[in-house]
Amino acid sequence: MPGAPIVYKSTHRVKFSELDPYNHVNTGVYASYYADHRMEGLRDYVGWDLETLGKLPFMVWVRRMEIDFLQPARGDQEIVITSFVREFRGSSAFIECSMTDARGNPVSRCLMTVAFVDKETRRATDWPADVMALFFEKETS
Repeated sequence: MPGAPIVYKSTHRVKFSELDPYNHVNTGVYASYYADHRMEGLRDYVGWDLETLGKLPFMVWVRRMEIDFLQPARGDQEIVITSFVREFRGSSAFIECSMTDARGNPVSRCLMTVAFVDKETRRATDWPADVMALFFEKETS
């Protein structure tokens, strides 16, 4: 059984260009926040920067995002995004994400489904055990 999931954490300050006329973050921007957060996490926690990702024999592909909007994020507000892999099932990784304001109040949450895709066949395939292990703390004996 794997150890505890590794929690990725990032912060972002809402920019003017991300706002609608009511000073709320545009709905579609939330998906970008979550996707960018995970990609930055892969770079910072696993060492997979964009150059490295291009050289791997597989791709990670976001299949689905289910976003719950709990309260609006507003211009110049600092938000904190955290996420972790909840489980792997076949070719899918289920990633729980949450967004809070600087005080820790919930703003949004997301369930992201990410596929493991073999570059050679261009087909989704089961996540290998060694790759899955990168998302969990190492067990201590």
